[in-house]
Amino acid sequence: MDKDKNQLIVQQVERWDVYARLTPTGFLLTSIILIVFEIINFETALYIGLLGLAVTTVTWWWWAIFTIKYLIITLNRATKNLGEVNQEVLELTKEIKALKNES
Repeated sequence: MDKDKNQLIVQQVERWDVYARLTPTGFLLTSIILIVFEIINFETALYIGLLGLAVTTVTWWWWAIFTIKYLIITLNRATKNLGEVNQEVLELTKEIKALKNES
């Protein structure tokens, strides 16, 4: 399950990367063309850009919060498991020393 969730997060990060590269460029080119041909004015393009920025920001913020929460849970679980393994290694070390002392 964790492997699937981790892969999903990697895919989502890749999508955000593509979105972050293509969307501003596409918006600027489209806006310039629409303004040059007087289909829209600069103010309209500005408001559309601000709306797109706001939607993107809020969406990204919530995605980041949920992703960070998942990563914290995963790290806490890993830390707990490492602590248990460390404790078992210490116990085995003591047992091995005791066996050596008996020999």
